[in-house]
Amino acid sequence: MSKIINAIIIGLLGGGCFSAGVYYATLEFENELNVWDSNYQIITDKVYAFEKVSDPETIRHYVKELNKILDDITFLGKIVESGQLADEALTGFFETYQNKLDNLNERVVVLALETQGMLSEISGEVKSELSFNKTELENKLKSESDSVRKEIGKLYDKTDELYKELEQVSILLDKAKETLIGKQVFK
Repeated sequence: MSKIINAIIIGLLGGGCFSAGVYYATLEFENELNVWDSNYQIITDKVYAFEKVSDPETIRHYVKELNKILDDITFLGKIVESGQLADEALTGFFETYQNKLDNLNERVVVLALETQGMLSEISGEVKSELSFNKTELENKLKSESDSVRKEIGKLYDKTDELYKELEQVSILLDKAKETLIGKQVFK
């Protein structure tokens, strides 16, 4: 009867220690995972914001609209200054501002190419960071798993030692029951 009770106590003690170790490892893993998730979210938000601002089609659209407005304002300014609508004034206007518009268009194309390059670079950095975080997470999981396995091994070793000691105590009790005093005590 006492062997069964001792075995149950040892089992409960071992199960409690194992559960506590698994619970602690799980909490540590969740904390680390939350940190990585927040870092990933920050990087993702920055990349999306950059993509939205650097869209080449949006830039071209705004440049076209600005060019139209600039053309209209300049045209009206020329009309007011000269006071006439001569063919020469219009020709001079278009020649003068066509070169400026060509230069502006070239700058917009260069800006779009640079923006695409920066976007590619940032994308590469994000992929590199995610790969590093994945590797780090795998290493952490392996380390935690190895640690839990070692602790479980230690628990099994302690359980075996306790079981052997209980067997020795049981043998001593059996011998004590056979003595004259033991027969009186264990009646």
